[in-house]
Amino acid sequence: MNMRWQLADEPDPQRLRMFCKELNISPIIAGLLLNRGIETAEQGHEFLHPRLEDLHDPFAFKDMGLAVDRIIKALRNKEPIMIFGDYDVDGITATSVLYLILARLGADVSYYVPNRMSEGYGLSAVGIQEARERGVTLIISVDCGITAIDEVNLARSQGIDVIITDHHEVQDRLPSAQAILNPKRPDDQYPDKYLAGVGVAFKLAQGLYSKLGFDDSELEEHLDLVAMGTAADIVPMVGENRILTKFGLEQVAKTGKIGLRCLVETIGLLGEEIQTGHVVFMLAPRINAVGRLGNAQRAISLLTTTQAEEARQNARFLNDENRRRKDIDGSMLEEAKDLIQKTVDLESDRAIVLASEKWHPGVIGIVASRVVEQCYRPAVLIALDGEQGKGSGRSIAGFNLYEALEACQEHLTRFGGHKYAAGLTIEAKNVAVFREKLKGLAAEKLSPEQLVPSLKIDVSTTLDQVGEDLLDSLNTLAPFGPQNMRPVIMASNLEVVGYPRVVGKNHLKFRVRQNGKVLDVIAFGMGERLGDLEMGKPNLSVAFVLEENRWQGRTSLQLRAKDLRVNAVGTSSLYSSRRI
Repeated sequence: MNMRWQLADEPDPQRLRMFCKELNISPIIAGLLLNRGIETAEQGHEFLHPRLEDLHDPFAFKDMGLAVDRIIKALRNKEPIMIFGDYDVDGITATSVLYLILARLGADVSYYVPNRMSEGYGLSAVGIQEARERGVTLIISVDCGITAIDEVNLARSQGIDVIITDHHEVQDRLPSAQAILNPKRPDDQYPDKYLAGVGVAFKLAQGLYSKLGFDDSELEEHLDLVAMGTAADIVPMVGENRILTKFGLEQVAKTGKIGLRCLVETIGLLGEEIQTGHVVFMLAPRINAVGRLGNAQRAISLLTTTQAEEARQNARFLNDENRRRKDIDGSMLEEAKDLIQKTVDLESDRAIVLASEKWHPGVIGIVASRVVEQCYRPAVLIALDGEQGKGSGRSIAGFNLYEALEACQEHLTRFGGHKYAAGLTIEAKNVAVFREKLKGLAAEKLSPEQLVPSLKIDVSTTLDQVGEDLLDSLNTLAPFGPQNMRPVIMASNLEVVGYPRVVGKNHLKFRVRQNGKVLDVIAFGMGERLGDLEMGKPNLSVAFVLEENRWQGRTSLQLRAKDLRVNAVGTSSLYSSRRI
């Protein structure tokens, strides 16, 4: 797929010098900070040197006092409490964090996660009935509940109070819960609007410890789970999310949770420095797998157990389920590609809606993401089961999927989510009209230019300036994620040397040379570009992220290509460039 390369603007030279001097940093790091919205040296210092002390007061949440008081009442009266979670990594880690903390405080606490296939997302009548059978008088939702108006009313009619902690978009009406903690509430002044669900649950724990007069440094041992849920939910990696993730990743590496340690060991990360990429691509899929294919409670058991044998068994189970999940989504993706070829006109259709009775509802979100990657269109995939369907959608820049589903709600049974990711339930008979409505909205909102993915390039350089010192400087910006992505660098007029080859599953591996410096390049998923490379000509531009490649005990620098361009000799793929 063609990409538009966009080189970041030159920062103001005077401010650049000021940042370099006051923060004692290199020009490249100063420029990256300025281009990422860091406007003052004070903000730059906070970004480069985050502290847990910089977290906001939990009582900045509108209903924090109400929530904390109700939980303390339940603790004192020994009321049974049920944490009502969700089956993705954010929901699983949020459930685990709150369960461990309330248990530590002596609560009579249990948890419940709905079955993805039979109940679907969020608070459910089945779950409330289970709470009643357990004698529960207080439900605390995590990572769900903000749209559960009928379900909260049902719980109240059964004598059960509900506290909602959520971070999803808010609709016109709020449930009549005892308290609602959601930074996206329009009437809530909480400063950080983009916490993950596990982040909101952690803030509730902070508020609880504060009101009880306990030392909240005890909570730091649970930052491992907070970091995992935050990184996995792909929320902006700025503000509190970045602080929680930075310290949480350090905690993952030294975790005292025997189940998490077993999982880290199972996938070969024991003793490694854990980064967000390890969470997103290695840890999170294994935790997600059980929720996608069946019951997420095995994942919560893994994260909360104190029994070594149970931990080992659960870690192996999660690993096996992830293999099974990969087999399923691989075959589903092939079916989706076949449907696209037969039913979608990519020249005119600016959104994609696919439905099939063969698909597994727990995996459609993953496949929707792959469809977006390949077609660069908003995509909703629906798993049909008789007269009903469960759908999952992903979007692109410029198209707010949640708002689009709001505009389509007359055709939907239920929906919820974010700007870029959402879920829905729909009657099978409404799929066709929903498809046309969504395509129409996309046609109105998206221009042809927006259907070509853009690649933001942070800086241009030459290979002789690429070394370990540059990598060390770039790593001061970690942890990386949305709004703080790993910097993309461009180098032009490179010469391909040696013999490029396709390795693994369609990955292109080759070496480039410039000014006497030779470096390895890996281009994942670009095997078909092998024929574009011309050996011995300095005509290649590579947009890349710089990283270390560890293989068989050896460590070397590597350019991980984001895109490649072959140009006329001596020309650059961009007319302007900013050099390190």
